Amino acid sequence: MSTPQASMGIAARLVTLLFSAVFALAFGGGGLYLGVLPLARTMSAAWEVRSWQAVPAEVLSSQLISNHDGDGTTYAVQARYRYSAGGRTHESTRVGLDPAAGLDNIGDWHQRWHARLNSARNQGQTVMVWVDPTDPTRSVLDPHIRWAMAIFHLPFALVFTGVGLGALWMFWGALSGRGTSAFGAARLRRSRTTDAAAQLAGGAAARSSASRSQRWLWVFALFWCGIAFPMAALFWMTGSPWWVKLFVSVFVVVGIGLLTLAWRQSVLAWRFAGATVRFVPAVPQAGEAFEVELALPPRALQNPPSGGRRLRLAQYRVDDAGSGTQERQVEALERAAAAMPDMAGGERWHARFELPADAPTHGGRRSGERVDWRLEILTAEGAVEVSYDVPVQETPARSAGHHPRATPDRFDRRAAWGREEAIPPRHGGWSVGDAPLPLPKQVQVVERPDVWEMRFRQRGWRWVAALALVPMGFFSVLWWRSAPRGSWLDALGSGPWWGAALLLLVALHAGTRQWRLRVRDDGLERELASWMWRRTRVLPLASLDHLFRKLLYTQTSGQTTTEFHALHAREAAAGPSVRLTPGLPGEASAVAVAQALQAAGEHRAGRFTPGALRAPSGASWRPAAGWLVWALWLLLLAVGPGWL
Repeated sequence: MSTPQASMGIAARLVTLLFSAVFALAFGGGGLYLGVLPLARTMSAAWEVRSWQAVPAEVLSSQLISNHDGDGTTYAVQARYRYSAGGRTHESTRVGLDPAAGLDNIGDWHQRWHARLNSARNQGQTVMVWVDPTDPTRSVLDPHIRWAMAIFHLPFALVFTGVGLGALWMFWGALSGRGTSAFGAARLRRSRTTDAAAQLAGGAAARSSASRSQRWLWVFALFWCGIAFPMAALFWMTGSPWWVKLFVSVFVVVGIGLLTLAWRQSVLAWRFAGATVRFVPAVPQAGEAFEVELALPPRALQNPPSGGRRLRLAQYRVDDAGSGTQERQVEALERAAAAMPDMAGGERWHARFELPADAPTHGGRRSGERVDWRLEILTAEGAVEVSYDVPVQETPARSAGHHPRATPDRFDRRAAWGREEAIPPRHGGWSVGDAPLPLPKQVQVVERPDVWEMRFRQRGWRWVAALALVPMGFFSVLWWRSAPRGSWLDALGSGPWWGAALLLLVALHAGTRQWRLRVRDDGLERELASWMWRRTRVLPLASLDHLFRKLLYTQTSGQTTTEFHALHAREAAAGPSVRLTPGLPGEASAVAVAQALQAAGEHRAGRFTPGALRAPSGASWRPAAGWLVWALWLLLLAVGPGWL
């Protein structure tokens, strides 16, 4: 009877076999049919015609075949010509090097040959054809390689075929049992942590982070460049508009950056190749101390830090549940390393670390995230040069499950989500003489006789508008340069017109969006407005005594994570809440906004305002005048070409 672990292994292997087979057939077949075979036929024919002889030929017929579909118009030139070679007259129809080539729209090669052959036939002139002297029945009109067409086939030959071969390698590994499925690879690496630690205890060479990442960097860089470089060369060779050339050149610049990054990572991996790491004990235990001995070769000591050798033991939490992988450093222990020279010209570094009692197992999962313990070599500026995995193990009692909830996870970021941190009212939490906290830079205060207003900068929405304008302009130009249109019905059936309409709607809303809070004599008003619509919510001034902050989202840049909090209010101590602000960086920003609102509320309270005794209105929503701008632009876009 198979165990559940064995069943999971078989299921993972079957899934790997299925997916790798599909990828091998789809990408490998596509690369072979669309890339390798056309390039092989063209290059083989170009090599073969080098020794062919040029003879005059009479053009009998020439026509240009075209095919119109949703992707554009493709062409193929067809010709029939007569020539004399070897004492006999022959006829042929071959124009280019690849006899199996069909219709395409890569450049204007077909149009130019059709015009040339038509002109020769109408004027009674001959054209030169290249004939095989060993077999005069074989001839070709154009013995040169169509480089634009060859560049078009190049990504299929390189990238698609490479992906197909990689999938075939995974298929063979899963079939033979010598490989590891993509779904079980992480589990298998974690199960071998103890074995790896025992190997490191004997002074075995360790793989640095640079050595592990360089392979994937090269794969991704070559994959990117294998597509970006040929496509950019193709657009530059075929006389595309300048803005298209500029657009594809951006991908070339990104590809050069990826190649540079991969090269630097390879150089870093070479410098630390042969380094050995030794842990004592071999498997560091939570709550205990352990020693590290790091033997570095001479080339790893090219830039020794002036302030001494520094090592850092860091715990990372890696979120690998989604399509991407995000990591954050949650704990770090930095130590000065004692360096001793060795006989080979390198150095041996020694350091001692004490693990916290609640240290989780390296490679395990805590709070939905993977745990990584890393030994990091720091530069003089405090940056991480390379790192090595540390096989930390939690205490036997916790790993055996005796006390699964004895120690809560200190770094569980999910605990902060949903937690409401109350902000005391002004009269209860701080006195009138207390200095309020400074407002964040994204907040602007406007004071008028009848209202105190707070405006929040909407930089993220402005970026959304800018990004939406680029494809909106592309779809508008694409529609405008197509065949003239004369009615709304033509526009309603067009994809570019609908694309421009939706993107313009996003750009108008995001580019003009405003978030305001107003403290009036009769209440607190929150307004979300743009050119497209306006939403307001009015709360009584008493709601300023029931404010609280709540974590909205986090933003990670390198090893720094910034928490963004939003300010909320309730009309009473209990009941539904209303969000008052967008995300504010840090807890202090939310508290500063709350204090400013409470101070403004005290200043406005008690003033006579006509109608202040009436109950404030709740929520309201109404469209704005931007819809007229949107409709006028779409009307001009729909029927403008017909008018002009």
